Amino acid sequence: MTRIFIPTGRLSGKARTFPKVVADVRHAVFSVVINRPIGDGKYLSTALGSGFFVSSRVFLTCWHVINHPTNPHQEGDFYALVNNLDGQNGIVHEVRQGVGKDIHLFFEQDLAILLSDSHPRQAFLPISYADVPVGQEIGVAGYPLAQIIADSNGNTTVSGAVFRVAKGVVTAYYTTVLNNGYGQILNDVKIVEVNFLFVPGNSGGPIFDAETGRVMAFVEGFKPIKIAERKETCKLIPVPDGMSAEYLDSVYAVYSNGLTLALVRVHLEQFGVEL
Repeated sequence: MTRIFIPTGRLSGKARTFPKVVADVRHAVFSVVINRPIGDGKYLSTALGSGFFVSSRVFLTCWHVINHPTNPHQEGDFYALVNNLDGQNGIVHEVRQGVGKDIHLFFEQDLAILLSDSHPRQAFLPISYADVPVGQEIGVAGYPLAQIIADSNGNTTVSGAVFRVAKGVVTAYYTTVLNNGYGQILNDVKIVEVNFLFVPGNSGGPIFDAETGRVMAFVEGFKPIKIAERKETCKLIPVPDGMSAEYLDSVYAVYSNGLTLALVRVHLEQFGVEL
């Protein structure tokens, strides 16, 4: 059986290759899983999004991951933070005490902070509050499209939580008023923008310097901007009965947004997070 090396404490912020950065980042990034009581001592488990540790006990994700308007936090819910290190093994943190205790929600910054003392030497990512140069190479990591999968004995496995990364550049960095579509208007926020698509489950994951792994922002969502619309005719496949071969085709420019850690610095420092 192969033994997995699990680092502890603050991860390196030194320059190294992107695969080595990702190998480190993987230990601090987790899928956020809600466990909702359904009676008879049973729970329904659903993967909601991603997040990452910024100290050995402080975990950062989005407010809308924990308290989405269509699936708000309810009394009795508890959370598991689950990572997948090799397809079979991972670490699990349980967050059970509730809002105001080990769950802290900050609606105006789309921020949620979860606290866990279950692994006192949990690996965490170095962070930065500095401005972000346009064109800087960045990485994104998380558990988009994660699923809760049980084995043949009914035991939950980590196999459905697939760790995924992407690499690109900062397309734009600017201050704006952001309507994120979740009932929130975020005023005067600094946005890190990239031109590849964040998908459901990426929310709350880190956006980090591709060379050092230092986190500068967290994934908030994406914005599609319609740039063209034209009438098209389907020619390649038979059109089902009752449907027209003509349709409207819309072309979008898609930009994904991250919220800078500078926006939430005061809250992180409130929980003892240091540079």
